[in-house]
Amino acid sequence: MLLPLPENSRSALLIIDMQEFFFQKAERRRNLAQVVGNINWLIEVFDGRKWPVYHVVSQYKADGSDWDLKMKAAGVPELIEGTPEADILPAIDVESRHKVVAKTRYSAFFNTSLAADLQAENVDRAVVVGAYTHYCVNATVFDAYGHNFVPCLLADAVLSHLPRETELLVERMRRNGYHVKPTEAFITSLDQD
Repeated sequence: MLLPLPENSRSALLIIDMQEFFFQKAERRRNLAQVVGNINWLIEVFDGRKWPVYHVVSQYKADGSDWDLKMKAAGVPELIEGTPEADILPAIDVESRHKVVAKTRYSAFFNTSLAADLQAENVDRAVVVGAYTHYCVNATVFDAYGHNFVPCLLADAVLSHLPRETELLVERMRRNGYHVKPTEAFITSLDQD
C-alpha cells in the first residue's frame, strides 16, 4: 500500500549530488544524459507549480573540521567547497530561486536545516533524484520518512553504478509504501493527486 498524501499536497524536489566529482569515471556516467534530462524536466514542472527545488551538494571545509570518518582516515580532501569538483554539473538547470543545501554526510537531512525548511514550506512529499541511489539518495529517502515527509524516488532520475544494491534498496522502498515510479508517470499523476 502506498503511503497516502493529503488533499492539495505539496512536494519538494531534492536533487542529490549532481556534482562534477561523482561523474569522473565512465561507469558512473552510464545513463547520465537521460537522468539529467529527467531532472531538468522535473525542475520545469516544480518551478511551474511554484514548488520548492533544492540542489543538495556534498562539500567540506578545507581545514578538515567537518570531514567524515572515511575522509579523515584516508587524509585525502575531496569535494572541498569552492573547488571545481564540488560544482553542480553545468547541464543541470539551476535557477536563483532554487535553494542549495550543503551536506557533509550521506543524508541531506543530517546536520542541515532541510527538514525545518520543508516544514516551513508546507511540504508533504520529498521527491528524491540524483546520485547515487545506493548511498546518498537512499539515506535521504529513508530520512525523509523519519521526518514525516512521504518519500518518493523517481527510478529513472537516479544513478547508481551498483545495480544489485540498488535493486534491493528500491524493493525495500516499495515494500514500505514509498512512492517509487518513473518520471513521466510521476508528472502525469500530479494532475490526479
